[in-house]
Amino acid sequence: MPRTVGRRALFFAALALLSLLLYYPTPSDFRWVCLFSASLGGFWAVALALEDLTGPSAPPRQRPVQPTAESESPFAPPPPPGGGASS
Repeated sequence: MPRTVGRRALFFAALALLSLLLYYPTPSDFRWVCLFSASLGGFWAVALALEDLTGPSAPPRQRPVQPTAESESPFAPPPPPGGGASS
């Protein structure tokens, strides 16, 4: 099974890219915020990608068995609409 990068790493990579895209529209006094958030997002993207790529792979998930209509139930089925009682 091939290893892939998880959603957390992709989220932080997208955050870093968005921060870099907002660098020029940001006023010059606050451009350090874009650089800081891009570097922080880049750090976490790399760290989480390394964790995903080097960690042990999880076994494939098995879907839970859905109960069938004939499964045992301690309750009787409900009466039909109208009840069958005459008035």
